[in-house]
Amino acid sequence: MGWLGTIIGSGIGAVVAGPFGAIIGAAIGASMSNRNQTPQIEDSQRGDYDQARQQMLFFTAAFSMVGKLAKADGRVCEDEIAAIRRVANEVMGLDDATRRFAIEVMNQSKHSPQSFGDYARQFGELFWQQPEMCRFMMQFLFEVAMADGRLHPEEERMLLEAKAAFRLSDAVYQSLYQRHVGHQAVSELGLAAHYEVLGVSPDISDSELKKIYRQKVAEYHPDRIAGKGLPSEFIKFANDRLAEINTAYEAIRKARGI
Repeated sequence: MGWLGTIIGSGIGAVVAGPFGAIIGAAIGASMSNRNQTPQIEDSQRGDYDQARQQMLFFTAAFSMVGKLAKADGRVCEDEIAAIRRVANEVMGLDDATRRFAIEVMNQSKHSPQSFGDYARQFGELFWQQPEMCRFMMQFLFEVAMADGRLHPEEERMLLEAKAAFRLSDAVYQSLYQRHVGHQAVSELGLAAHYEVLGVSPDISDSELKKIYRQKVAEYHPDRIAGKGLPSEFIKFANDRLAEINTAYEAIRKARGI
């Protein structure tokens, strides 16, 4: 149960204000309503409350926004629900308790007066100083938006709203758009795109390139990312980013002959 068990075992009072506060309390209450007892929390988990809180905020933000994305065309159809379940089960591998919590967050979000933008802006306020977390969230939103194989105009409007709220650059957004919507692998986009993935210019020196590459690999290591508040269920996206960095560096290294 991980972060969810830690939060439940520690109590949820005064966890967070704003649009996520009511969502969290209601979702935990509803998801636990059919259980006979509160889960037992290991002693080792009790000292991890701050990290668990960050992970809970990320997870709640993700499925709150997904709840709104699912209604982007004005209704929630069975294909969209099936697509979201596929992402939750196959991509994220949620356990039963976390899946119940995710479903309740989505249900609360769908019927709440807050807009997608309200949730995106609160997430941006909480995580804007952690650009890698904002990128992971945007990657997740693209994954869900494209789960039914197409990007609806209203979904695209919401993604652009999230981009602004997360303070992501045009380059980051376009890279994710090409990857999820344009159906082009990064390796097919040319050498310039590989430099963009690493966040460096083509005139960077070999030694500086190696330094930046090592920094990026360390920055996106799953253990380090988890410590910043990325729930374990989202580590798949950290691994994807790490693979993208490795692919970009290898392409540049071969082109330079280093």
